[in-house]
Amino acid sequence: MTQTKPPLSNNINSSALSPRIPSTAGLPYETMSAMFTYLAGQGVDLSGDPLGLDAVQLKRRYAICLVPRSGSTYLTHLLKESGGFGFPDEWMAIGTCEKEARESGAPDWDSLLRRIMARHASDNGVSGIELALAHLTWGRQATGRKALLDPAWTYFYLRRRNIVRQAISMHIAHQSGVLHSYQLDDDARKMRDAVIYDTPAIRSWIKFLQDEELKWEREFGSLGIEPIRLYYEDITTRPERAVRLFSNVLGLTETPATKASPIERVGTSRTDEWEERYRVEDADFLAALAHHRPRVHTATFAT
Repeated sequence: MTQTKPPLSNNINSSALSPRIPSTAGLPYETMSAMFTYLAGQGVDLSGDPLGLDAVQLKRRYAICLVPRSGSTYLTHLLKESGGFGFPDEWMAIGTCEKEARESGAPDWDSLLRRIMARHASDNGVSGIELALAHLTWGRQATGRKALLDPAWTYFYLRRRNIVRQAISMHIAHQSGVLHSYQLDDDARKMRDAVIYDTPAIRSWIKFLQDEELKWEREFGSLGIEPIRLYYEDITTRPERAVRLFSNVLGLTETPATKASPIERVGTSRTDEWEERYRVEDADFLAALAHHRPRVHTATFAT
């Protein structure tokens, strides 16, 4: 998922607020538009279509709009392994999109997005992408437009019901640098185990996540889009139903078989202990949060 640096204080700033790429990325440019200027200066030919992607016809395009630490990596692995939903990833994330622009010869943000969708489609003409709010912010800087979401696409919106566990996951991931289960070697486990409990930090991450949720609701509302709403708790409990839902919504003739995802939960009994402790220590804040957080829906999948 899109990375932010560990909080240096109790005020956590979202990269969705700034069109500048974080300096911690170590890139030779600060904005998305500057990336294309940089590539041209490096001698990359941005005048043609070397992979022939502009001629690719897509039948369905979709985006998974995500809040960090909501299970998007797990979900997209399920979809990629099925073979019928394209190869959704955070293709517009920093670093990744530079590689895609180099190889596809895309001269601007719109061309890059169009060619990425064509390049990573499955044989049935379906293609998807993961979108974080930061990607939209960088895209707006590159295009000068506020409206980036195409109403003709299908939008899935992924978040978590349990925002406390989500915030704990954020705290541990960004203190340790370990984001996914496939990173868990002995050294990574030591890094995770070394993270200490921190009530103010967890509260700050909750505020950050709530802010991300509110921003997504405004994005959808501004275009009159009602996304298909997904929750981490549902897709991890019944992954086959998530695949079936995508198949039905995107109009596949049949539902592909659900294959096991290599992505596993990284929460442990320590997460349970921290959640219980936090709910006691910050009960008043959580009670107020319930009145201000966007609506949390009941189970997404029918039985």
